[in-house]
Parts: sequence; C-alpha cells; structure tokens
Amino acid sequence: MIDVEALVVSWLAGRLDGTRVVAELPAEFERHLPVVQVTALPGPKDTRPWNHRHPLLWRPRVDVDVFAASRAAAFDLASTVAGHLHELTGQDNPWGYVAAVAEPAGPAWRPDYNPAVRRCGLTAELALRAD
Repeated sequence: MIDVEALVVSWLAGRLDGTRVVAELPAEFERHLPVVQVTALPGPKDTRPWNHRHPLLWRPRVDVDVFAASRAAAFDLASTVAGHLHELTGQDNPWGYVAAVAEPAGPAWRPDYNPAVRRCGLTAELALRAD
C-alpha cells in the first residue's frame, strides 16, 4: 500500500533545511517554527488490472499546512513547498512512481485558533503508479 503521507513528509524534509516536517503536530510546536504538517486525504483509485485487486493508478491528495511566526513567512514557505511537491513528478520511491502532481488549491491563508502562529496551506494531488 502506498503511504502518501510518509512519501511527502520524507520528500519535503529532505528539501526544507531547518524546517520541521511532520504528519502529526507535536505539543507546543509553536516554540519551534516554522513547521510543515502533511495530512493524507482520500483520492480515487483508477485503472485497475484485470483482477481488480490493486489499483494501477491512484490519485491521493495531501493537505499541507505551513505554520510560521508571520503571515508573510507562512505564505513564502507554502509557495516553496508547492514548488518542491511539483518536483516529485517523475520520481521513483519505495511506494511506486509519481506520474504527475497537480495543485487544486493553494497556497492560501488559513486562520488558526493558536494566536502564536500564522497558517497558510495548500492541497496537492499526486498521480501514483504502483510498481
């Protein structure tokens, strides 16, 4: 099974020096900004083989939240993240091959209940082909 959350966390962590990239926000994360959180969203599974057991092409989405000390810093980092996500196209990984990356939403300002952070986010859709 493709773990899209682990794939994106690993990819971004290797490209965002000095930025913590996580799937789950740790307690008191606002003390160590910036932080990028990746959350897997469901996506359609297409192009099944004749036996219909495993999809050949899956289009999972990830929601990415960027937390920073200022609104400008959050937006700049979210824009950088978006660029790095598009660089996933054509990459092999332990879960398969990234055939394409689309960005149906973002980067955009997102309000947050925590007054110590500013949040900006985006949504990306990956077309993953199983090996």
